[in-house]
Amino acid sequence: MWVLTLIAVAGSLCINLAQRRWRRLVSLLIAPLLLLVPLRILAAVDITSDSVRFALTRQTYLAEIERSDLPGGEQRFRTFVWDDTFLEKTYSTLVYDESDEVALPRGGQSTAWQQRVQTSCSEKKECVDLDPGPDEYVSVRKIGEHFYILDNYLPNSFP
Repeated sequence: MWVLTLIAVAGSLCINLAQRRWRRLVSLLIAPLLLLVPLRILAAVDITSDSVRFALTRQTYLAEIERSDLPGGEQRFRTFVWDDTFLEKTYSTLVYDESDEVALPRGGQSTAWQQRVQTSCSEKKECVDLDPGPDEYVSVRKIGEHFYILDNYLPNSFP
C-alpha cells in the first residue's frame, strides 16, 4: 500500500512539474508535513493508537477481570492478546497487574508475584516472560491504572 501511494505521489509530482502547475506541486509537497505536525503533537501528549484503543475497550477488559474469582483476596493478574499479528517482529500483550510489579525492573518482582504469574501461566495459559533470551528485547509501558502493554521484540528471529 505504501509503495502504491509513493508511486502515485511521484507520478503526480512529475506530471505537475512537466505541466508547470506550481501551486499543485507545492501543495503535494506540503500536504504530508501538514499531516505529520498534528500526529507529532498527539504523540508528544501520549495520545497514540494504543491509548485510544485502550480507552475504547477498557470497560470490556475490566468486566472480564471482575468475572475472575480469586481465593482470599489475592491480587489479580490477567493477560489479554493485544496484538496477535506479526508486526515489525513484535508481539504485544495487555497485562492487568493489581500489584504493578510487572513494571519493576527485571528481577525486582517478589517471589509471591513470580508464583502468581507461574500459576497463571500453567493453569490459564496467561504467560508473561520478563526474562528475554539473547535475541529478544522486552519492554513494559503503562497504559492505564494497573494496565500495561508488554512488547516482546524478536529482532534476530528472521533475516
